[in-house]
Amino acid sequence: MIRWFLLINLWDYKVIALIRILIALGIVSGLIQLFKHKKGKLVISESSNCQDEFDAFNENLEIPPSKMKRLKQARKAIQNAIQKYFENQKDFTTPKFYLQGSYASGTMIRNSKDQCDFDIGLYFFQEPSKGYSTIQNHIKKALTGHTTAGINLLSRCVRLKYQGDFNIDMPVYYTTDGKLFYLGNRDKEEEWELCDSKIFKDWVINGTKDNPQKIRIIRYLKAWSDHYHSQKRIKMPSGLVFTIWAIQFYQPNERDDVALVHTSAAILKHLNDNFQFTCTCKMPVTPNDNVLDRLSKKRQSNFCDALHGLVSKGFEAVSSDKKTKAIKIWGKLLGKRFPDLDIS
Repeated sequence: MIRWFLLINLWDYKVIALIRILIALGIVSGLIQLFKHKKGKLVISESSNCQDEFDAFNENLEIPPSKMKRLKQARKAIQNAIQKYFENQKDFTTPKFYLQGSYASGTMIRNSKDQCDFDIGLYFFQEPSKGYSTIQNHIKKALTGHTTAGINLLSRCVRLKYQGDFNIDMPVYYTTDGKLFYLGNRDKEEEWELCDSKIFKDWVINGTKDNPQKIRIIRYLKAWSDHYHSQKRIKMPSGLVFTIWAIQFYQPNERDDVALVHTSAAILKHLNDNFQFTCTCKMPVTPNDNVLDRLSKKRQSNFCDALHGLVSKGFEAVSSDKKTKAIKIWGKLLGKRFPDLDIS
Protein backbone atom coordinates (compact mmCIF):
# COMPACT_ATOMS: atom_id res chain seq x y z
CA MET A 1 0.00 0.00 0.00
CA ILE A 2 2.80 2.41 0.88
CA ARG A 3 4.62 1.51 -2.33
CA TRP A 4 1.46 2.24 -4.38
CA PHE A 5 1.02 5.61 -2.60
CA LEU A 6 4.61 6.53 -3.40
CA LEU A 7 4.16 5.57 -7.03
CA ILE A 8 1.06 7.77 -7.29
CA ASN A 9 2.90 10.71 -5.77
CA LEU A 10 5.94 10.11 -7.94
CA TRP A 11 3.65 10.19 -10.97
CA ASP A 12 2.07 13.39 -9.63
CA TYR A 13 5.45 15.11 -9.44
CA LYS A 14 6.40 13.87 -12.90
CA VAL A 15 3.18 15.23 -14.37
CA ILE A 16 3.70 18.61 -12.73
CA ALA A 17 7.29 18.72 -13.93
CA LEU A 18 6.17 17.88 -17.46
CA ILE A 19 3.58 20.68 -17.35
CA ARG A 20 6.27 23.17 -16.43
CA ILE A 21 8.52 21.94 -19.23
CA LEU A 22 5.67 22.18 -21.76
CA ILE A 23 4.88 25.71 -20.62
CA ALA A 24 8.53 26.74 -20.80
CA LEU A 25 8.72 25.41 -24.34
CA GLY A 26 5.43 27.01 -25.34
CA ILE A 27 3.86 23.63 -26.11
CA VAL A 28 0.69 24.44 -24.24
CA SER A 29 -1.58 22.35 -26.47
CA GLY A 30 -0.04 19.28 -24.86
CA LEU A 31 -1.42 20.28 -21.51
CA ILE A 32 -5.06 19.64 -22.27
CA GLN A 33 -4.29 16.38 -24.05
CA LEU A 34 -2.13 15.23 -21.15
CA PHE A 35 -5.01 15.44 -18.72
CA LYS A 36 -7.53 13.93 -21.12
CA HIS A 37 -5.40 10.85 -21.52
CA LYS A 38 -7.23 8.04 -19.72
CA LYS A 39 -4.24 5.71 -19.44
CA GLY A 40 -2.39 8.04 -17.09
CA LYS A 41 -2.44 7.33 -13.36
CA LEU A 42 -3.63 10.89 -12.75
CA VAL A 43 -6.15 12.49 -15.06
CA ILE A 44 -8.43 15.28 -13.84
CA SER A 45 -9.36 13.98 -10.45
CA GLU A 46 -12.90 13.84 -9.08
CA SER A 47 -11.37 14.23 -5.63
CA SER A 48 -10.16 17.69 -6.60
CA ASN A 49 -13.64 18.93 -7.55
CA CYS A 50 -14.01 22.42 -6.07
CA GLN A 51 -17.31 23.37 -7.70
CA ASP A 52 -18.94 24.25 -4.37
CA GLU A 53 -16.01 26.48 -3.50
CA PHE A 54 -16.10 28.18 -6.92
CA ASP A 55 -19.84 28.77 -6.55
CA ALA A 56 -19.16 30.47 -3.21
CA PHE A 57 -16.23 32.38 -4.74
CA ASN A 58 -18.47 33.69 -7.51
CA GLU A 59 -20.93 34.94 -4.89
CA ASN A 60 -18.10 36.60 -2.98
CA LEU A 61 -17.26 38.61 -6.10
CA GLU A 62 -20.73 40.17 -6.18
CA ILE A 63 -21.23 43.82 -5.25
CA PRO A 64 -22.85 44.00 -1.79
CA PRO A 65 -26.39 45.45 -1.80
CA SER A 66 -25.36 48.40 0.38
CA LYS A 67 -22.60 49.38 -2.05
CA MET A 68 -24.89 48.92 -5.05
CA LYS A 69 -27.44 51.21 -3.40
CA ARG A 70 -24.80 53.93 -2.91
CA LEU A 71 -23.59 53.48 -6.46
CA LYS A 72 -27.09 53.88 -7.91
CA GLN A 73 -27.68 56.97 -5.76
CA ALA A 74 -24.41 58.46 -7.00
CA ARG A 75 -25.29 57.67 -10.61
CA LYS A 76 -28.66 59.39 -10.30
CA ALA A 77 -27.13 62.48 -8.66
CA ILE A 78 -24.43 62.68 -11.34
CA GLN A 79 -26.88 62.42 -14.21
CA ASN A 80 -29.18 65.04 -12.70
CA ALA A 81 -26.28 67.45 -12.11
CA ILE A 82 -24.93 67.06 -15.66
CA GLN A 83 -28.35 67.45 -17.28
CA LYS A 84 -29.09 70.58 -15.24
CA TYR A 85 -25.67 72.05 -16.06
CA PHE A 86 -25.84 71.47 -19.83
CA GLU A 87 -29.41 72.72 -20.07
CA ASN A 88 -27.93 76.14 -19.29
CA GLN A 89 -25.08 75.89 -21.80
CA LYS A 90 -26.05 77.44 -25.12
CA ASP A 91 -23.17 75.76 -26.97
CA PHE A 92 -24.34 72.22 -26.14
CA THR A 93 -27.38 70.01 -26.35
CA THR A 94 -28.43 68.14 -23.21
CA PRO A 95 -26.73 64.73 -23.20
CA LYS A 96 -28.30 61.35 -22.55
CA PHE A 97 -26.84 58.46 -20.53
CA TYR A 98 -26.42 54.74 -21.14
CA LEU A 99 -25.05 52.07 -18.84
CA GLN A 100 -22.11 50.20 -20.31
CA GLY A 101 -19.04 48.23 -19.28
CA SER A 102 -18.98 45.19 -17.01
CA TYR A 103 -22.11 46.15 -15.06
CA ALA A 104 -24.20 46.25 -18.22
CA SER A 105 -22.84 42.88 -19.40
CA GLY A 106 -23.06 41.14 -16.01
CA THR A 107 -19.31 40.62 -15.51
CA MET A 108 -18.59 43.27 -12.86
CA ILE A 109 -16.76 42.19 -9.70
CA ARG A 110 -15.60 43.85 -6.51
CA ASN A 111 -11.85 43.78 -6.24
CA SER A 112 -9.64 42.70 -3.34
CA LYS A 113 -9.96 46.20 -1.85
CA ASP A 114 -13.76 45.89 -1.89
CA GLN A 115 -14.02 48.44 -4.69
CA CYS A 116 -15.55 48.33 -8.17
CA ASP A 117 -15.68 50.34 -11.41
CA PHE A 118 -18.92 51.51 -12.98
CA ASP A 119 -19.27 52.93 -16.52
CA ILE A 120 -21.85 55.46 -17.69
CA GLY A 121 -21.70 56.59 -21.30
CA LEU A 122 -22.57 60.25 -21.91
CA TYR A 123 -24.03 60.82 -25.41
CA PHE A 124 -24.56 64.00 -27.41
CA PHE A 125 -26.89 63.66 -30.39
CA GLN A 126 -25.25 66.29 -32.53
CA GLU A 127 -21.62 67.13 -33.18
CA PRO A 128 -20.39 69.35 -30.32
CA SER A 129 -19.24 72.82 -31.29
CA LYS A 130 -16.47 72.56 -28.69
CA GLY A 131 -13.62 70.07 -28.44
CA TYR A 132 -13.55 67.01 -26.24
CA SER A 133 -11.11 68.53 -23.74
CA THR A 134 -13.48 71.47 -23.28
CA ILE A 135 -16.40 69.09 -22.70
CA GLN A 136 -14.40 67.24 -20.04
CA ASN A 137 -13.75 70.50 -18.23
CA HIS A 138 -17.47 71.31 -18.33
CA ILE A 139 -18.30 67.90 -16.86
CA LYS A 140 -15.77 68.40 -14.09
CA LYS A 141 -17.26 71.82 -13.33
CA ALA A 142 -20.78 70.36 -13.25
CA LEU A 143 -19.77 67.63 -10.80
CA THR A 144 -17.47 69.50 -8.44
CA GLY A 145 -18.39 68.47 -4.90
CA HIS A 146 -20.22 65.29 -5.95
CA THR A 147 -17.42 62.87 -5.08
CA THR A 148 -15.44 62.00 -1.95
CA ALA A 149 -12.05 61.67 -3.67
CA GLY A 150 -12.05 64.06 -6.61
CA ILE A 151 -12.36 63.95 -10.39
CA ASN A 152 -9.70 62.87 -12.89
CA LEU A 153 -9.72 63.80 -16.56
CA LEU A 154 -8.37 60.73 -18.36
CA SER A 155 -7.74 60.34 -22.07
CA ARG A 156 -10.98 58.49 -22.79
CA CYS A 157 -13.21 59.33 -19.84
CA VAL A 158 -13.92 61.47 -16.82
CA ARG A 159 -13.34 59.43 -13.65
CA LEU A 160 -15.22 60.20 -10.45
CA LYS A 161 -13.58 58.66 -7.41
CA TYR A 162 -15.42 57.68 -4.25
CA GLN A 163 -12.87 56.96 -1.53
CA GLY A 164 -12.64 53.25 -0.67
CA ASP A 165 -15.94 52.51 -2.40
CA PHE A 166 -16.08 52.72 -6.21
CA ASN A 167 -15.10 54.68 -9.31
CA ILE A 168 -17.51 55.92 -11.94
CA ASP A 169 -16.05 56.36 -15.43
CA MET A 170 -17.84 58.57 -17.94
CA PRO A 171 -16.72 58.27 -21.58
CA VAL A 172 -18.20 60.90 -23.90
CA TYR A 173 -19.73 60.15 -27.32
CA TYR A 174 -21.52 62.03 -30.04
CA THR A 175 -23.55 60.98 -33.08
CA THR A 176 -25.26 62.90 -35.85
CA ASP A 177 -27.34 60.06 -37.29
CA GLY A 178 -27.75 57.52 -34.47
CA LYS A 179 -25.69 55.00 -36.43
CA LEU A 180 -22.08 56.15 -36.24
CA PHE A 181 -20.78 57.09 -32.80
CA TYR A 182 -17.57 58.92 -31.95
CA LEU A 183 -15.72 58.53 -28.65
CA GLY A 184 -13.75 61.38 -27.13
CA ASN A 185 -10.05 60.52 -26.88
CA ARG A 186 -7.44 63.13 -25.96
CA ASP A 187 -4.69 60.86 -27.32
CA LYS A 188 -6.07 61.36 -30.83
CA GLU A 189 -5.08 64.46 -32.78
CA GLU A 190 -8.71 65.20 -33.64
CA GLU A 191 -9.87 64.13 -30.13
CA TRP A 192 -12.58 61.80 -31.51
CA GLU A 193 -12.50 58.24 -32.81
CA LEU A 194 -15.17 56.01 -34.31
CA CYS A 195 -16.35 53.79 -31.46
CA ASP A 196 -19.50 52.78 -29.58
CA SER A 197 -19.41 50.75 -26.38
CA LYS A 198 -23.05 49.78 -26.86
CA ILE A 199 -21.94 47.66 -29.82
CA PHE A 200 -19.31 45.96 -27.67
CA LYS A 201 -21.87 45.40 -24.92
CA ASP A 202 -24.07 43.62 -27.47
CA TRP A 203 -21.05 41.56 -28.58
CA VAL A 204 -20.44 40.43 -24.98
CA ILE A 205 -24.11 39.70 -24.31
CA ASN A 206 -24.40 37.68 -27.53
CA GLY A 207 -21.11 35.90 -26.77
CA THR A 208 -22.27 34.81 -23.32
CA LYS A 209 -25.96 34.25 -24.12
CA ASP A 210 -27.40 31.20 -22.34
CA ASN A 211 -23.95 30.41 -20.95
CA PRO A 212 -23.60 31.51 -17.32
CA GLN A 213 -20.35 29.56 -16.96
CA LYS A 214 -18.68 31.76 -19.57
CA ILE A 215 -19.64 34.83 -17.53
CA ARG A 216 -18.21 33.19 -14.41
CA ILE A 217 -14.93 32.43 -16.21
CA ILE A 218 -14.62 36.12 -17.13
CA ARG A 219 -15.18 37.04 -13.48
CA TYR A 220 -12.66 34.45 -12.25
CA LEU A 221 -9.97 35.72 -14.63
CA LYS A 222 -10.59 39.30 -13.50
CA ALA A 223 -10.39 38.22 -9.87
CA TRP A 224 -7.17 36.26 -10.45
CA SER A 225 -5.63 39.27 -12.20
CA ASP A 226 -6.68 41.60 -9.40
CA HIS A 227 -5.24 39.31 -6.74
CA TYR A 228 -1.98 38.82 -8.65
CA HIS A 229 -1.61 42.57 -9.06
CA SER A 230 -2.27 43.18 -5.36
CA GLN A 231 0.37 40.60 -4.38
CA LYS A 232 3.08 41.31 -6.97
CA ARG A 233 2.41 44.98 -7.77
CA ILE A 234 2.63 44.11 -11.45
CA LYS A 235 0.33 45.89 -13.90
CA MET A 236 -2.01 43.43 -15.59
CA PRO A 237 -4.28 43.65 -18.66
CA SER A 238 -7.63 45.35 -18.21
CA GLY A 239 -10.88 43.55 -17.52
CA LEU A 240 -11.80 44.34 -21.13
CA VAL A 241 -8.93 42.14 -22.34
CA PHE A 242 -9.95 39.20 -20.16
CA THR A 243 -13.56 39.56 -21.31
CA ILE A 244 -12.55 39.35 -24.97
CA TRP A 245 -10.17 36.43 -24.47
CA ALA A 246 -12.53 34.43 -22.24
CA ILE A 247 -15.27 34.64 -24.86
CA GLN A 248 -12.95 33.84 -27.76
CA PHE A 249 -11.06 30.94 -26.12
CA TYR A 250 -13.66 29.54 -23.74
CA GLN A 251 -13.32 25.82 -23.03
CA PRO A 252 -16.50 24.41 -21.45
CA ASN A 253 -16.56 21.80 -18.72
CA GLU A 254 -19.12 20.69 -16.17
CA ARG A 255 -16.66 21.90 -13.52
CA ASP A 256 -15.74 25.58 -13.24
CA ASP A 257 -12.22 24.85 -12.01
CA VAL A 258 -11.46 22.70 -15.06
CA ALA A 259 -13.09 25.19 -17.44
CA LEU A 260 -10.96 27.97 -15.94
CA VAL A 261 -7.73 26.01 -16.37
CA HIS A 262 -8.51 24.88 -19.91
CA THR A 263 -9.61 28.37 -20.97
CA SER A 264 -6.45 29.87 -19.48
CA ALA A 265 -4.37 27.26 -21.30
CA ALA A 266 -6.14 28.09 -24.57
CA ILE A 267 -5.38 31.80 -24.10
CA LEU A 268 -1.76 30.97 -23.34
CA LYS A 269 -1.53 28.76 -26.43
CA HIS A 270 -2.92 31.59 -28.54
CA LEU A 271 -0.30 34.00 -27.21
CA ASN A 272 2.56 31.53 -27.66
CA ASP A 273 1.44 30.57 -31.18
CA ASN A 274 0.92 34.09 -32.49
CA PHE A 275 3.21 36.54 -30.72
CA GLN A 276 6.96 36.28 -30.36
CA PHE A 277 7.86 39.63 -28.87
CA THR A 278 4.66 41.55 -28.14
CA CYS A 279 1.08 40.48 -27.54
CA THR A 280 -2.08 41.98 -28.97
CA CYS A 281 -5.77 41.74 -28.17
CA LYS A 282 -7.86 43.16 -30.97
CA MET A 283 -11.15 44.84 -30.14
CA PRO A 284 -13.76 42.64 -31.87
CA VAL A 285 -15.85 45.66 -32.89
CA THR A 286 -15.09 49.17 -34.18
CA PRO A 287 -12.48 50.65 -33.84
CA ASN A 288 -10.83 47.17 -33.87
CA ASP A 289 -7.78 48.57 -32.07
CA ASN A 290 -5.27 46.74 -29.89
CA VAL A 291 -6.53 47.03 -26.32
CA LEU A 292 -3.21 45.73 -25.00
CA ASP A 293 -1.26 48.65 -26.45
CA ARG A 294 -0.93 50.36 -23.07
CA LEU A 295 1.08 47.47 -21.64
CA SER A 296 4.81 47.77 -22.32
CA LYS A 297 6.74 44.77 -23.62
CA LYS A 298 8.10 44.20 -20.12
CA ARG A 299 4.64 44.22 -18.61
CA GLN A 300 3.36 41.90 -21.32
CA SER A 301 6.20 39.51 -20.51
CA ASN A 302 5.35 39.71 -16.81
CA PHE A 303 1.72 38.94 -17.60
CA CYS A 304 2.63 35.89 -19.70
CA ASP A 305 4.74 34.59 -16.82
CA ALA A 306 1.79 35.08 -14.49
CA LEU A 307 -0.53 33.24 -16.88
CA HIS A 308 2.00 30.39 -17.10
CA GLY A 309 1.76 30.14 -13.33
CA LEU A 310 -2.04 30.08 -13.36
CA VAL A 311 -2.10 27.26 -15.90
CA SER A 312 0.63 25.24 -14.18
CA LYS A 313 -0.77 25.54 -10.66
CA GLY A 314 -4.33 25.18 -11.95
CA PHE A 315 -3.51 21.83 -13.54
CA GLU A 316 -1.80 20.82 -10.33
CA ALA A 317 -5.03 21.61 -8.46
CA VAL A 318 -7.46 19.77 -10.76
CA SER A 319 -5.22 16.69 -10.95
CA SER A 320 -4.73 16.45 -7.20
CA ASP A 321 -6.12 13.40 -5.43
CA LYS A 322 -6.90 15.53 -2.36
CA LYS A 323 -9.49 18.28 -2.30
CA THR A 324 -7.71 20.00 0.59
CA LYS A 325 -4.64 20.41 -1.60
CA ALA A 326 -6.72 21.75 -4.49
CA ILE A 327 -8.41 24.30 -2.21
CA LYS A 328 -5.06 25.52 -0.92
CA ILE A 329 -3.76 25.99 -4.46
CA TRP A 330 -6.86 27.88 -5.59
CA GLY A 331 -6.75 30.02 -2.47
CA LYS A 332 -3.19 31.10 -3.29
CA LEU A 333 -4.12 31.79 -6.92
CA LEU A 334 -7.39 33.63 -6.30
CA GLY A 335 -6.95 35.25 -2.91
CA LYS A 336 -8.92 35.61 0.30
CA ARG A 337 -12.30 35.72 -1.44
CA PHE A 338 -11.89 32.06 -2.37
CA PRO A 339 -13.36 29.93 0.45
CA ASP A 340 -10.80 28.61 2.91
CA LEU A 341 -10.60 25.07 4.17
CA ASP A 342 -13.51 24.10 6.41
CA ILE A 343 -11.83 22.66 9.48
CA SER A 344 -15.02 22.36 11.55
